[in-house]
Amino acid sequence: MAAMLLVGTAAAQAQTFTTAGLADAATRFPPFTTGANVQPTQGVTPVWCPASGEIERQGGTVIAYHGADPANPHLCQMTANGVPYQAWNAVWHADWPGAADAAIAMTQVMEGPTGTVLGFDVRAAPGSVWHALLRNEGVEDINLLGHVYHTVKIAHYREGMEGNIYRSVTTVWKDIATGAVLFTTYDHIAGRPALEQAFIPVRISLPGG
Repeated sequence: MAAMLLVGTAAAQAQTFTTAGLADAATRFPPFTTGANVQPTQGVTPVWCPASGEIERQGGTVIAYHGADPANPHLCQMTANGVPYQAWNAVWHADWPGAADAAIAMTQVMEGPTGTVLGFDVRAAPGSVWHALLRNEGVEDINLLGHVYHTVKIAHYREGMEGNIYRSVTTVWKDIATGAVLFTTYDHIAGRPALEQAFIPVRISLPGG
């Protein structure tokens, strides 16, 4: 498991770094602001894995939720168009590079105050290596398809290293009440763009919705 970096929080701006590379990358994490329907939080504990429900994405993919792995409440059982897979906190696929670190970081970032950042290095393949930073950007009451959801907003900044020039920010809105990932955006900054990263819902069917 890679060394974890606690960058700091909105409440305590002291910064501690485990590697110079992560510290340097953190200085280029695009800033964020709260306000309007986005408010700071002292931390939330959302439902980690939705017990049931499904969301259809633009393009036709249907994500269905089937609860958590009996051995771990953070490891969600899901399907995409009927094909099963697992994802930590319903966000990070269990077979994606960096999953072990992401599972810890996502949980701590969501439960920490707005502004909390955790980082780790990901080595997917030769030439495909990057710094990964996750940040709590507050809670947002987001209006999707005529329904207002109370969500925690998490940004994921990736910055290539060792010759990789890739940079991007993916932002995730996770419903606090059900645990479902409702919406994501992808902002390309540099390098080769990652395609089909945005998640735009066209149908949401969740318990209580």
